[in-house]
Amino acid sequence: MKKIILALLLLVVSNTFAMELKQFHKNMYMVRGVDAMPSVENRGFMSNAYAILTKEGWVVIDSLSTPELSKEFYDELMKVKKVPVKYLIITHYHPDHWYGASTFKQAGATVIAHKKLNEFYNSPEAKMTLEASNQRFGGLYKNVKLIPADIEISDKKDLKVGEYEISIISMTPAHTNNDIVVFVKNDKVLFAGDLVYINRIPFAGDRGASSKNWLKVLNEMKNLDPKVILGGHNEPMDKKAIDFTYNYLEYTRNTIKKLKEQGKSLDEIKAYINQNSPYKNYVMYNVFNDANVYKIYNDLDLEDFE
Repeated sequence: MKKIILALLLLVVSNTFAMELKQFHKNMYMVRGVDAMPSVENRGFMSNAYAILTKEGWVVIDSLSTPELSKEFYDELMKVKKVPVKYLIITHYHPDHWYGASTFKQAGATVIAHKKLNEFYNSPEAKMTLEASNQRFGGLYKNVKLIPADIEISDKKDLKVGEYEISIISMTPAHTNNDIVVFVKNDKVLFAGDLVYINRIPFAGDRGASSKNWLKVLNEMKNLDPKVILGGHNEPMDKKAIDFTYNYLEYTRNTIKKLKEQGKSLDEIKAYINQNSPYKNYVMYNVFNDANVYKIYNDLDLEDFE
């Protein structure tokens, strides 16, 4: 009986975190991760990845957390059409977007990312971070092989792939110091990485993050006038998601600044925001908000000297 129950539980977990390829726009596909931190149970499948089918082959945006997940994604794409993967574009260096890159590199893709991702790759910290993450999450990343970019983005690069005109644009610093977005001009579709959310709290606690510049970046993205926005998380979004993200960051920054000026300590500010924030019931608030407050609190001190 215990073996039967265990088998049923494993089946439920497997189905809960199964990968399903969905077409969200003509020739454009996605897989949707769960809203959670990575774990052995969810296989690290806690972010989205995307692909565009062009006349020249696939363009993939982000590669998921592990080679196992990215291989599943690749196999699903090949079921749609078995053509080469021309490019893999990594929106930033966080594990859920980058660590699965080896699958697509082995398949012959040219990897595109921000030049700061390559700087991180070439530093001792990249390997240390991978080892620490693997320990923290129970060996989840044991098969990860870090992959650098073949093409570095420092400002903007335009690609013509088949029938699609694609702009890859640096948007840094914001969520990290190596964010890029991918704008498909033909269809006004924006792949925004982790820069845009709706009804979900962004993570602004990365050491390379800048909430001040993130607000500017959001306005730049709005000026692109996208019809569809695809994030590293969430279902497909529209421009209201830019406003949601902007308003959360602006509220948090302004509240911290006001309370700092009143002489409140960091702990007092955290307590006030956790009690009064209009965002406290949104997804991932309990996971990310304290880290966001801590980072913004310290950044405000540095901004005073700018």
